[in-house]
Amino acid sequence: MLQEYLAINIFHFMVLFARLGVVFLLMPGLSASYVPARLRLIVAVLTAVLALPLVSSTLPPQPNNTADLIWLMVSEILIGAFLGGLTQIVMSSISLAGQLISTAVGLTNAFIDDPIAEEQSAILLGFLNLIAVVMIFMTGTHEFMIMGIVDSYNLLQPGQPIIMKDMLSVTTRMFDQAFYMGIRLAAPFLVFEMVFQVTSGILARLSPQLNVFFVVLPGKIMMGLIIMMVSLPTIMLAFLRFFDNNLHSLLTPVR
Repeated sequence: MLQEYLAINIFHFMVLFARLGVVFLLMPGLSASYVPARLRLIVAVLTAVLALPLVSSTLPPQPNNTADLIWLMVSEILIGAFLGGLTQIVMSSISLAGQLISTAVGLTNAFIDDPIAEEQSAILLGFLNLIAVVMIFMTGTHEFMIMGIVDSYNLLQPGQPIIMKDMLSVTTRMFDQAFYMGIRLAAPFLVFEMVFQVTSGILARLSPQLNVFFVVLPGKIMMGLIIMMVSLPTIMLAFLRFFDNNLHSLLTPVR
């Protein structure tokens, strides 16, 4: 009796870990290259142990054949990739905004190693990514992500057919919203870029012998950084509200 009980709990733990492990692999902050893989594994295991009593009623019994067991684990990995991918799509809005801001300010070619994107990127893009991750953990939004993922077992129960159509629809809608939010976050800089380019064009027509590009570029960078200093709190607040609202609507089931 005890051996059977332990086998069932180990099976339930593995089913739970299959989804949570992939989510933690893609979660903002924890998915960065500077976070040791051992630390991600420890956090995922501890979260699975704590969440097991909460979701045990939604977990299926152990399958009788190997094919059903393999399909159950694969489906849980796919659902975990879907949930973790949603958070990355939401984070892409700040990346798009950072790229647009870098272009508008004139710092597109100023590259730096971005530990979030794990590649070289524009310095303002890396700066915004780091600030966004710090704000997510400082405001406790990461706790809401974990609670939302645990709640997802009430909506996407293990062993049930994967609703691919709805998942693809949600992913497409999230891409649209992330693109729209990225444009909104960079809106002040897009207006600044348009005004600055029109002004520079007028100066170039009035003084053809003047190399307008080399004259106005330092002023463009300085004005862009001033706008960044003034608008950064608003950008981060708008992004955090967008992040929180989308996670709440997608990961928390309607009761």
